[in-house]
Amino acid sequence: MIVHPRAAASDDADLFNMLAKVQPASLGHYLASGSIPSGIRALAPVQRMVGRAMTVKQPLPDGVPVHLALDELREGDILVIDRQSDHQVACVGEMVARAAFHAGAAGIVVDGVVTDIEELAALGLPVYARGTSVITTRSLGVPGAELFGTVSIGGVAVSTGDILFGDMNGILCLGVSHVDLQDLIERALADERREVEWRQRLAAGESLADLNGTRQRAASVCSVAVTP
Repeated sequence: MIVHPRAAASDDADLFNMLAKVQPASLGHYLASGSIPSGIRALAPVQRMVGRAMTVKQPLPDGVPVHLALDELREGDILVIDRQSDHQVACVGEMVARAAFHAGAAGIVVDGVVTDIEELAALGLPVYARGTSVITTRSLGVPGAELFGTVSIGGVAVSTGDILFGDMNGILCLGVSHVDLQDLIERALADERREVEWRQRLAAGESLADLNGTRQRAASVCSVAVTP
C-alpha cells in the first residue's frame, strides 16, 4: 500500500462549532462546486457530519487497506473510501464502523457500497454510500491501495485534510482551508434567521417573490416591448 505524507493535526474546534450551527444547504447557496453527487447518500437518518477527510483508495476487493487505515484515524476524522468504481463488494460493515466509531471518527463516506445497514444505523455514526451489498471484501493483501492521497468521490476530488460537511441532504467538500468560510457561515446563519420570519409571513399569504426580492430584480431586467 502506498502511504502518502500527512499534515499534522489542526485545531478545528471553533470552526467546526460554527459549522454545526448552520445547514449545509444554506452554506451551499453561496458555493458553485464541492457538492458530492447525490448518488452517495446517508443510509440512515443523520443530523450533521463535520470533520476532516482521511482518505483510502481501495481498487480491489481487499479488506486489508481499510482495516489498516482504521489505526490511523484521528479524533474527528471522516473515513473516506474510494472503491474505484466497484459498486458490488462492500468494504464497510458493522465491525469496520464500530472500529471507526471507537477511534473517534465523525463519519464514513464510501464511493461504493456497505453492508450491515441495520447495525450501522443503530451505531449512530453517519455513513454515506451508494447502497448496500451482501458481498464483502476479504483479507487478500494485494497491491494497489493508497492511504492519505487524493481520491475521487463521485467525481469530486477529496484529499486527506479536506473539510467535509454533510447532513441528510448531502455532503460539501470545502477543501483544506476555505479562505472565505467564516464569512460564508455568517451569511448563511443570517439567511436562516431571516427565514424564521419568512415562514410566518408565507403562512399569512405573502409572496415568496416579494420576500426574497425576486420580483424587484426581475422587473429591473425586463424589457418593455415597443409596438412600431
